Parts: sequence; structure tokens; C-alpha cells
Amino acid sequence: MAQLITSEGIALKNILVATDFSPTSVSALAAVVPIARESNSVVHILHVVRPSEIVLALTEDDNDMAQEIPVNAQPQLRPLEDLVGAIPHKIWLREGNVWSSILDLVRSEHIDLIAIGTSGKSDVHKFFEGSIAEQVIRNATCPVLTVGPHVPLNQGVPFGHLLYVMSLWENSHDGLRCAVELAIQHNSRLVLLHVVEKEESKQPDREWLKGFRRIMRNLLPQTVVSLRKEPVLRVEVAKNATARILLVSDEVKADLVVMDVHPKHTFSTHLRDKIYPIISWANCPVLTLRTRIEQATSQH
Repeated sequence: MAQLITSEGIALKNILVATDFSPTSVSALAAVVPIARESNSVVHILHVVRPSEIVLALTEDDNDMAQEIPVNAQPQLRPLEDLVGAIPHKIWLREGNVWSSILDLVRSEHIDLIAIGTSGKSDVHKFFEGSIAEQVIRNATCPVLTVGPHVPLNQGVPFGHLLYVMSLWENSHDGLRCAVELAIQHNSRLVLLHVVEKEESKQPDREWLKGFRRIMRNLLPQTVVSLRKEPVLRVEVAKNATARILLVSDEVKADLVVMDVHPKHTFSTHLRDKIYPIISWANCPVLTLRTRIEQATSQH
């Protein structure tokens, strides 16, 4: 994902990695190392101690312990600095609300990409509702790279295969423009996938599916002419869209899944309640982009 470009054409100069020292957050940092190296980016590593954690750490005799919490995080941050190596980076230690701390840095440091790791709980819907991952993915105005527990720790894999999960009923497709740009940069094979969520017919209407592919082709940005490889347009009919998306991701050996998301509602009509299960089970990182129209609406 070297020199990732957003739909507005902004190059990556500042990347924020939010860490809780979990294995997946370390994987998220490892995933951005080659991106930062190729893009000459500054990596901002943020750890936030939440008030509840401070309260749990206190006893009646520990009047000053809250002042020492950030200092105690320093030993855990050193291995992360070793992982970043010579790449320019900054360490941020904050106390309070995690999303507020992320938002403050996004604004003050002009962050172009946020990277986070997710643990992948068994009850994903219950875990995701109200979680930090949900807040970041729904509300961040810059792209978010999410690394789940099934993504191998690998710093140098090129993005040879990209999968863009598309909803034909959305008003904007910033993720598609980003996916095309990435495919151009890396000479990648780009697969566009739209899943019609319904019972599979024993004799599918081929003309009906061709109509979906025509819509997909019409949504392709003009930059698609720069692709060295013709994009693959796939329309799948499945009762379980999430399972089919994951199946196709594995089938095409995707190195990155790109998706658009909504900030206010449960993501999009087509991908309702599916983004976190996909992140939790995907064997590659997932890049999400908040839809531009929703951004404009939320600012009024």
C-alpha cells in the first residue's frame, strides 16, 4: 500500500497507529511499516489509558498512582519503537477516552491514515457495538486500516491482489477510487465484488447478473484506463453475504480488502452488520473509507 492516495489525492504523510499492546495492534503497526517507509511518512504510535483502568489500578493507599500510569507504559512501547526502526515516529501517551484522543491527534497532526488491530471476539456484534474499532471506522474522515487476528505478521508482502467489496446502491464509492489507485501503483489484480443477498437459485438469471456487472463497470473511475490488468467484475448470489465475501477473499488470495462505510447508520444497506465479522475473519487487512456524502452531511 505504498503511497496510498485517498479519493482527494492526498498522499500519506502521517499515519496513526492506536495500540493497546495486543498482538493484533502490533500486527497493525507491522502492516504500516512498509507503507510508511515507501511514503516517507511519520508514524504516530498512540496508547491511551482509560479512566476505568486507572480506577482498577488504585487502592486506598495509592494516592499518586494515577500520575505514574503513563510512565509504566514505557517498557511496553520500546518493542514497538524497535519495530518501527529508523522510520520517523512519535510516541503519544494519553489518559482518558480513546476515540477522543485519536480524534485530537487526527486533527492536530493531520493524520492521513489510522491503523488499528481488533481481537475478534466470538460474539462479534456484541463486541463491536460501542467498541473503539466501531467508533474509529464509523467516524474517522481518513481511511482506516484494520488488522484482525487471522492476519499473519508480515511487513513486506506486496499487494498483488486487491478485493473491493461494492454496494451498487451507495451514493459514493471513494473506496473504489482508492482501490483502483492502489492497483495502478502496485500493478495489482483488482477484483470488484457485489453480493446479492438472497437464496441462491438452481438456475440463476444470467442476464440479470450481467445487468449488475454493467452497473459496476459504469461506476469505475476514469483512472481505470491506467490499470495494466483488466479488473475482474464478480456478482455473487448468496444467502450469507459475509461468508461469501470471506470465501471470495480467500479464493482470489486478496492481500487487502477495501470497503466503504457509513458513519451514522449500521454501515451501508448492502453491508449492514457485516464489516466487523469480515475484519474479524479476514486473512488480510481491511481498508475502510467513510463515504464522502455522509461526511459532508455530518458537518452541517
